[in-house]
Amino acid sequence: MTNEVSPSMSENAAIKHVTHSHDVVFVRAVSDVDHVPVDVELSYATSDPFAIKACFLRGTPNEIDWLFSRELLAAGLLAPAGEGDVRVGPSLADPQRVQIDLKTPDGAACFTVGAEDLKDMLDCSHAVVPHGEEFLWIDFDFELHRLVSG
Repeated sequence: MTNEVSPSMSENAAIKHVTHSHDVVFVRAVSDVDHVPVDVELSYATSDPFAIKACFLRGTPNEIDWLFSRELLAAGLLAPAGEGDVRVGPSLADPQRVQIDLKTPDGAACFTVGAEDLKDMLDCSHAVVPHGEEFLWIDFDFELHRLVSG
């Protein structure tokens, strides 16, 4: 678990963004092969307060980042959640794990992660920014300027 504090890139000097991360192991289900453990860094940044980023294959040329809705991961701890490309829910095979299904135009992957690992990450993110207070961390003037200026 690591924490990092950085000044905001916005003009609002009052915002000091924090990034919090956990290293966890996802297990990828691969047909005809034993399950493959994958080291994943889960991170939460106040600069994007609605999301949790999962960095797969960190430090390699094949590094892949996925952004998950924090709300989707929290819902998926308790019951199946999500539509389309990302689905999260308790594993039917092991109630101590959460299953995460990802789809892209290039393929699909099924992972499981320890429910406690995911819960710990979500608890830490909610300690930094409580549910319902995400909007307090967004500098709307800066974001609007960034959008219109290209």
